[in-house]
Amino acid sequence: MKTSRRRLLAAPGVLLLPMMPGLPTPAAAVGSERRLVPTPEDSEGPFYPERWEGDVDGDLLTLDGRRHERGLPLLIGGRVLAVDGVPLAGATVEIWQADTEGQYRHSRDGRDAPLRRGFQGFGRVRTDAEGRYRLRTLKPPAYGGRPPHVHFRVRAEGRRVLTTQMYFAGENAERSLWGGFSRERERLTVTLAEARDEGRPAVAATFDLVLA
Repeated sequence: MKTSRRRLLAAPGVLLLPMMPGLPTPAAAVGSERRLVPTPEDSEGPFYPERWEGDVDGDLLTLDGRRHERGLPLLIGGRVLAVDGVPLAGATVEIWQADTEGQYRHSRDGRDAPLRRGFQGFGRVRTDAEGRYRLRTLKPPAYGGRPPHVHFRVRAEGRRVLTTQMYFAGENAERSLWGGFSRERERLTVTLAEARDEGRPAVAATFDLVLA
């Protein structure tokens, strides 16, 4: 039986993209120890998903067995870590973003238009035993004066919830004051690498997340 792409995304330890150098995990010396610096927070924005129901997983490009053909596939992978470097297994990683038309799946924006275009709009996965997560989505466009970005929310037992955003090198300049501006934007910026997604040109990024 052919294994589905969705089952691969859900399977712990299955590598779907090259784990290239992307976003470094900064460390600072504290006494004789090396401790990681928590990932900076960034604005939640107005479009956090209203209903986590229906088709919710780590593959935002496949709905009812049909592949979304618009835009450039973006493969995101990384680890969720504590400040002492310990991987956080079972952490929940959520993302939400605009589709190729710059619309969110949200009542205040595109409503279900992204879904009708075949884009899931948001996703949720859990980290494996080594704190790793993987997501398959599309490269978002700039919209409303904002640079391209993907929203993240990460939860792990005993840790503070992290809400942040991921930006792209060469495209992370804010063109308006809408949504605020992160002083540590560079730490939330990834360098994309060329990749392939089921034979289709794609880009890939590594985005490690450190929770306080």
